[in-house]
Amino acid sequence: MANPVVSIVVPVYNVEKYLPRCLDSIVAQDYRPIELVIVDDGSPDGCPAIIDDYGARYPFIQTLHQRNQGLGAARNNGIRMASGRYVALVDSDDYVEPGFVGGLVSVAEARQADVAICDFFVDFPNGFRVPFPLLTLQSSLSGEEAAQASLNLLRLPAFAWNKLYRRELFTAEDIRFPAIYYEDIATMPRVLLRARTVAVVQKPYYHYCLRRTSITGNFGPKNIRDYLQAVDIIRQFLFREHLWEAWQRQYRSFLRLAEAQLLIQVTVQETSISPAERRELIREIHEGFRSLQTPPQGGSAPFAEASPTEDEFLGR
Repeated sequence: MANPVVSIVVPVYNVEKYLPRCLDSIVAQDYRPIELVIVDDGSPDGCPAIIDDYGARYPFIQTLHQRNQGLGAARNNGIRMASGRYVALVDSDDYVEPGFVGGLVSVAEARQADVAICDFFVDFPNGFRVPFPLLTLQSSLSGEEAAQASLNLLRLPAFAWNKLYRRELFTAEDIRFPAIYYEDIATMPRVLLRARTVAVVQKPYYHYCLRRTSITGNFGPKNIRDYLQAVDIIRQFLFREHLWEAWQRQYRSFLRLAEAQLLIQVTVQETSISPAERRELIREIHEGFRSLQTPPQGGSAPFAEASPTEDEFLGR
């Protein structure tokens, strides 16, 4: 097989119903050569057999079976295995248009961009589909502009999956996804800042499929604590990179929107969370975001007492 230009990393866990659709959409890409890296994160259903079947049928597919470590670790290990000049991350319950890879590669190379970002569709469980255009008029941004914009939940949201990256953005400084929910939020600003140029493609190539059993569909205390942890990683990053003052307006706006988003999620949980627990979670949200408004003292995290070890956190 020719050396792949693009490696597509697909982490897999408990998505037997959706996995063939995802893999078929990648196999059907109109761009070659590509490499597909499928990481089975200890899936308890029929996914391992599906993965092995695709791996046996297609020579450009690499597979890895690992114990369950979470989405972040599965992505990290897939990126380590990747050999392409570029890497794309596709979630296993989503799927992509046939021109996903080709469209992003052509734009990245034409504009000499380290990252290319595309619009996407939001697919609802009832089959309804709506396009989600990125709310920016710029076709190219600097890495710092894109990193700041990723703090805007509407302008260039910090999703990992609607992007094509030069692989060295992850590997040169060993940037990894943390082993928490909302790992995208914690990681995308750090990756984008390393890019020289970021290209924006106003065409929806990716299908983000909502599921009631997804992380966002089953909302509870872990969601809140992990979201606060993800925001704290950004806070530490801004302080460490001496960006605290320069990014204050974007960061504070991000905090306001993120806090409102969590409060809405807690409010609408009418059956899964008791009234007493809801009140406690609302208090935790307010206190958590209040502590995130100020720079870290000596670089220490406000949630350090609940933090995992470094190896656990990075999914090693």
